[in-house]
Amino acid sequence: MFAATDISLINLIEHKQVMYAVVDYMDSHATELVNEEVYIHAVRELIAAKRKKTEKQRLARIFDLDNLLSTGLVIEVDKSSRSILFHNAVIEVFRLFDSKRLRELTNADLQDLSARLDNARTLLLQTIAGSDHQALQEQIEVIFLLLSEISAKIQTNTRSLQSRAHNLAETIDANNSLTSIEEIQQKRQTFAEVQTIYQRNILPMLEFLNEYEQTKGLSPLKKITALHDIFTDFSYNDEAYRVQQYKIGITTHYKAIEEISLLLERYSRQEISYRKQYNSVERAWQLLQESAAALSDGKLNSQYFNPDDTVFNSSYFFSGLKQYRSAQKSLLNWANINHRAYLDEFLLNAQQRVLDEAANAQAHRVVSQQDQQEKQQEKQHKQELEAFINSLQLNQPVDDIYQEIFRQMQQHSTIFVLSDILLVFKMLELKKGLKYQVHFELPQASISHQQQKLNYWRRELVL
Repeated sequence: MFAATDISLINLIEHKQVMYAVVDYMDSHATELVNEEVYIHAVRELIAAKRKKTEKQRLARIFDLDNLLSTGLVIEVDKSSRSILFHNAVIEVFRLFDSKRLRELTNADLQDLSARLDNARTLLLQTIAGSDHQALQEQIEVIFLLLSEISAKIQTNTRSLQSRAHNLAETIDANNSLTSIEEIQQKRQTFAEVQTIYQRNILPMLEFLNEYEQTKGLSPLKKITALHDIFTDFSYNDEAYRVQQYKIGITTHYKAIEEISLLLERYSRQEISYRKQYNSVERAWQLLQESAAALSDGKLNSQYFNPDDTVFNSSYFFSGLKQYRSAQKSLLNWANINHRAYLDEFLLNAQQRVLDEAANAQAHRVVSQQDQQEKQQEKQHKQELEAFINSLQLNQPVDDIYQEIFRQMQQHSTIFVLSDILLVFKMLELKKGLKYQVHFELPQASISHQQQKLNYWRRELVL
């Protein structure tokens, strides 16, 4: 006899350790499928901790996979691969219980949300200019459901990143005094996790939430602004206001993500400094080892060092040893010294590491020079556009302001691309407060120039 869905879910919630093991397995293996052995092991541990036989039997019946399949909490059990697919809603419930287990948005997730915004904007333009009122209302509902989903996911993502960043910071700060190779390796793994989170989650989020990010198309926030503009142009003021409120709510998370970024950058810089210090110790050890090897040339006839040996003058590492030998007459047994394996590995690759560092430095200089040249070219081009705007003459009314800007640009000596037309129009709108009427027509108007094509909605300049 199977248990009801609500009873099964309540028992899963009451015994979270089973589902936490499932979630941890999914995160560590980056998969939605769970190994059946992991689940069975967690259930057996739960049942073994109970004393009453009736309680054990009840839990065994509820946590049985056939029962979870019948209730819909498990979607599929693959007998061939021995894998389990839980319902996504169930997994998300247990992620909400623990901020450490919340799933962060990746670049692929954010690109999917951005693509859905593109699709929503295109469909809204098609329906809002048509006569099908029912289709328009359905599309408006889809848009606000999408905006609500984006807002919720970004809020959850921010909470998760804040929790993980602070946990990593506490782990690194707690391991400042390292006494064993295991602790050193653990700290390196923590640093590696910091780098992974920064590259995989933080940078894509900063790009997603930055309205002025330079991308091939519109940034996600500009796509939301485009939805707002469409509603405004067609006098749907209430819908435009709601879109603007969603945009403000989404934008507020940028500061929190930026703070997490600064925190992780601090530990990223600390990791670089830590590696430099470690490499310095390895180089010093290499020189010390080479100097010590000079003592094994047959001249050392006893275990006592001769204070006048040339090796004590050729390497500053032995200057203190010479003074200590003269004062204490100590016995040094070099045969019992154990050189550590990870230092030997460094010695084998020392030359290649020096070459790699030189190559990286050269590449950095080249990239820096290219960046400076690009910035100088952008600055010069902006100055040329400003000079063009000052010389631009618009005699109202203008049937198509984009065509007029393009015509005068061709007469001007400025070298331009089609995207400059949009930039000039925006600058004119800000400086002169142009009044214009947008005409939504199919097909759109277009301008061709140097094998490029610009499609746009015609804008009529009015008095």
